Amino acid sequence: MVAGEPVGWISRPSGMRMAKMAATVACVVVAGCGTAHVPASGSVQATVRASTSKAAMVAGNRAAAQAEAARLVSLAKVPPGAVRLGSPPAALAEPSMGTPDITSLVDQVAVWRAGLPIAATRKWLAVHPPRGLPSDGGDLGSQSAGVTIYGTSYRAPPSQAWASADLEISVAPDGPDATAIRVDALIVWLDPRPVKSGPGAHPIRITVAGGCPATDQAVTGVTNPGAPLTQQLLPPGQPTAGLRCQYAGGNGHPPWHLTAATRLVGLAARQAAASMARLRLSHANPAVARCLPPDDGSAEVLVLAYPGRPDVDLFQLVGCGGVSNGYISAGGGYY
Repeated sequence: MVAGEPVGWISRPSGMRMAKMAATVACVVVAGCGTAHVPASGSVQATVRASTSKAAMVAGNRAAAQAEAARLVSLAKVPPGAVRLGSPPAALAEPSMGTPDITSLVDQVAVWRAGLPIAATRKWLAVHPPRGLPSDGGDLGSQSAGVTIYGTSYRAPPSQAWASADLEISVAPDGPDATAIRVDALIVWLDPRPVKSGPGAHPIRITVAGGCPATDQAVTGVTNPGAPLTQQLLPPGQPTAGLRCQYAGGNGHPPWHLTAATRLVGLAARQAAASMARLRLSHANPAVARCLPPDDGSAEVLVLAYPGRPDVDLFQLVGCGGVSNGYISAGGGYY
């Protein structure tokens, strides 16, 4: 990260070999700094309408997740005679596979006590899985409150309202002849409002006519003059031409140098724009881009030319996957 630069999803290394880092780099998405743009009054009204609509979608996605959670819990089966409990025992204070560190999360919990030893309970549950839900993982056993707990996760159908939905069933011994059963419907619902992503302290500006700069060292993002792109990555309409600039990153020889400059004409430019338009703007909260180790800062800038407005630049750190236009970002490992 460049000294003095505000933290943003596009922050990148400078003068270090990121490939040697063993842990995942988390690039937290926050609003960036830059020149303020004053939209026309019509743009203000359109922004207000869009914000109102998005707020309604936030509430709708959350409500859809809550309804799905209730449905998933109802699919869980427990042995005959199991007694519903008001709260989980200490050994099952949380799901056996943990809880996602996400605020846009619905976790609906139900707990029972079955009058069977844990081995018999696990066998019963294995032959009575939730109807219609495929298994997508099992916990071989972990320690909690001095006992061994086990868990199995079942995958729910996908939806545009959530990033993931799972039913997790966890069990732990409750004395020698009984078992505690915890059922969690865990749903990470999606916030449809675009993630703000500023250009950072050292943005770059590239045009189709001007071509690719020889280096992107210390570059933190892109700027786009003209009408602010705060609701979509790209403006409406079809591009007439494009340019793709690819940079080596800190491990290049030499580092940060231009490795490829590709001109896009006609269909190629339109296809590039279409692939960007398919990137999902919705995200879990907090929106965190999980960068792959090794992420050495290699980057790509896609430039698209549109009739009647300045060229539009999109910036991507290859290791993080997300794409930013200097106002908002899309895609990336936010889930």
